[in-house]
Amino acid sequence: MIKKLARLFLIFFLSFFSLYLVFLSVISVSIGFANSERPGFWMPILWGVLIFCLGLFIVRLIVYLFKQMKPKEKYPYF
Repeated sequence: MIKKLARLFLIFFLSFFSLYLVFLSVISVSIGFANSERPGFWMPILWGVLIFCLGLFIVRLIVYLFKQMKPKEKYPYF
């Protein structure tokens, strides 16, 4: 019971963290494109893409945790 609650809390925390990362990456990319006339405009775009990839990795981790929570069959060969 405690394991299941801990997993649910971890999924809840990771989902909000991944939403925050996606929001941060969108803001970073938009700032980079808005300042495209400046010499280092590519840096916020690069970091935005990297942060977005990290957010996708966390989403994959959440999907993996959901798959682990499914009840396992007791007799898989019947």
